[in-house]
Amino acid sequence: MDRIGKGFDTPAPSTADSSLPNPFADRPSTARQHAQAKSQLEAAINDLDKISNMPEGIEESVWQRLCAYRREKIENDLLIKQKALVLAEMDNFYKKRVEEDERLRNEIEGIFDTLNKLHDDRVRFNLNLEVQLMLKQGQVEVDPTNFIQDYKDSALIHRTVVEELNSNIKQLGESKITSMMESKDFRKGIIQLEWEQKRMLMQMEDFQNKMKDIQFMKVTREIQLYLSNEDYEGKKSEEIGKLEQTILTQLKHHEKNVREKKRIMKDLGKTVKSRDSENSSMDNDLAELNVTVNERRHIDEVNADRRSNTGTEKRYQEIVQRRKLVDLAKAQAQEVAVLRAEVERLRMRTFPALVQVEH
Repeated sequence: MDRIGKGFDTPAPSTADSSLPNPFADRPSTARQHAQAKSQLEAAINDLDKISNMPEGIEESVWQRLCAYRREKIENDLLIKQKALVLAEMDNFYKKRVEEDERLRNEIEGIFDTLNKLHDDRVRFNLNLEVQLMLKQGQVEVDPTNFIQDYKDSALIHRTVVEELNSNIKQLGESKITSMMESKDFRKGIIQLEWEQKRMLMQMEDFQNKMKDIQFMKVTREIQLYLSNEDYEGKKSEEIGKLEQTILTQLKHHEKNVREKKRIMKDLGKTVKSRDSENSSMDNDLAELNVTVNERRHIDEVNADRRSNTGTEKRYQEIVQRRKLVDLAKAQAQEVAVLRAEVERLRMRTFPALVQVEH
């Protein structure tokens, strides 16, 4: 391969071979055509430069100078056309040489690629030899397919590479677990913040309700005193002291009234007992009188035919006396009922009653 490269890289000789034809020189047929065209043009120009073709009113010196300028212009145009044709032919030749050079370069690159491939195959055949190795169980990580294993696509790598790969996998797994834990904690924090927001919103609603209750609450005299008086506790203690004194005074007065009422109840009890004894005696008398009245009524009924005017008067007197006795018994019964109600009222008044004192 080096010899081929050297063969292509050999420089060209410094001196051109004179025997080789010039590719840019005029060809014989082209030269003859150019000579014929030039002779024809020269004849035409000479024909135009004749004195007979000179316009009237122009001097001969001016005509000759004009003819010289015209001849020079025509020669220059002809030279430009010739050079343009030569340039076009040179461009065509250059394009052909460039295409040929590109084709040769592609061929050379193909040859070099083939040589490199052959060189790599030779190196691979020299280095990639089939070697039988004894490996422990677990170190072969090729998926079993057939009974005879094909290790053509397998690669023998060092144990440290696998351990390093496993370490990297473990690190990546730990980092992923860490990121998942961070994501979980972040989500947990978001949920906690949402709960805290809901709690604050509920507290705010509760405070608004309390504020409405405070706004619509009726301000009593006691609240006004509490808001207007700085030493409200001292004043409250003073009022409590006054109330305690009032309660003590009322208790003493109540005890005095209770003693007095007990004495009155004792006297009334004695009176009731005496009245009860009198009533019992009167009841006995009333029973006896009823018996007597019934006996007299029976006797009067038996002896009704025998009575005279005097007997009628006596019967009337008995009826009047009986009526008075009945009225007396009713009056005494009413008096006993009144005394019993008074005793009950006095008994109920013995219980203490606390009355709020207004200041």
